[in-house]
Amino acid sequence: MKYLYTLFILLSVIAAFFSPMDKHELNEISFSFAMGVDYADGGYELSLQLINPAAIAGKTPIPNSPYVVYKAKGKTIDTALERISVNLSRFIHLKEVEVIVISEKIAREGKIKDIAEYVMHSAQIPANANMVISQDVNASDLLMVYSPIEGFSAFEIASILKKLGRDIPRTASEIKVNDIKEGKDIVLPFIKIEGDLKIGQEKGNLETTGPAHIAYGGLALFKENQLAAFLDYRDSAYVSMLQGAESGFSIEASCPKGEDDLFIFRILSNRSREGKLEIYEDKYIYHFNLNITGDISQLKCEINLEDPEQIKLLEKQLSKTIQKNINHLLAISQEHELDLLGLGLIMREKSPGNWKKLKSYWPLRLKNAEIQVHSEITVQNIGNYKAGGG
Repeated sequence: MKYLYTLFILLSVIAAFFSPMDKHELNEISFSFAMGVDYADGGYELSLQLINPAAIAGKTPIPNSPYVVYKAKGKTIDTALERISVNLSRFIHLKEVEVIVISEKIAREGKIKDIAEYVMHSAQIPANANMVISQDVNASDLLMVYSPIEGFSAFEIASILKKLGRDIPRTASEIKVNDIKEGKDIVLPFIKIEGDLKIGQEKGNLETTGPAHIAYGGLALFKENQLAAFLDYRDSAYVSMLQGAESGFSIEASCPKGEDDLFIFRILSNRSREGKLEIYEDKYIYHFNLNITGDISQLKCEINLEDPEQIKLLEKQLSKTIQKNINHLLAISQEHELDLLGLGLIMREKSPGNWKKLKSYWPLRLKNAEIQVHSEITVQNIGNYKAGGG
């Protein structure tokens, strides 16, 4: 793993060397791959995870931390960044920033669009840097966690987000595009710390078999510009499903014959497309078509998998489960009066006349919305299960 870090830093150094905007010697530059944004009275507290190349490069690494976290406060992000720069002997290089961690507290203060705007207009920070919310922990504290797998928490977070695919907007430019389009509230991934934070910030966290670690929690839901609620990872999977995520999650469904047990269906492929939109006075019915293929990965039902008709019972039960969970997502949207599924955006595209009349009251009018999911499900592999779930 050490060699991967060294290679990554070497490539970043080469990129900085050939960049026409970098006029400093390489030994005068500090590289950052992650930035944290926390709340401070009257402004921001900014933190940067700065790489310490001497600790990981060379045949005999220096026994120091592979990174350090510097932080400073300011009324604006720029002033906080300036104060960090003043405290360093090197020039800060931010063009390799992959992750921007935003604390729950500042997200609840309604600063998310301000942060996205700053990133969009900054000449130093890439507009495609991933933005993620930290739940119940300051962003600066989370950046200090030693990752047991990746070594750097910046790389750990980036790896987690890559696993989610590109279905959930999470960059400043994607937030800006959705804001311009209208009809969809901001949804961002959130992460949390599993285990003892204090232990996770000690280097010994890399040497234990039960380390504290950063984990994906689900989706952070925003009402306009303000964090309103968290959606756990199981519910978040159905948001991804509706938006066409191909695979990587499972459906837990109850047995079709009424037994008090369940079976697990692992999705291997998923094609999702928006169907028609029906409008009856103040009733809006959205249709979604799903074409899903997967395997039975667990079965505790009294059912004969060698009988095609009984497999159809499982497929029908899966369709019911998907509809039930999508209804649950809609209920959350209605409760918080936010549009996490982009139903307003669909209406804007399919019925611009109605959207023009309704957009001033949206997503309050979501209480009149209904979603009908039409699922075509194929059980591809039944594994080694025998009749009766054995």
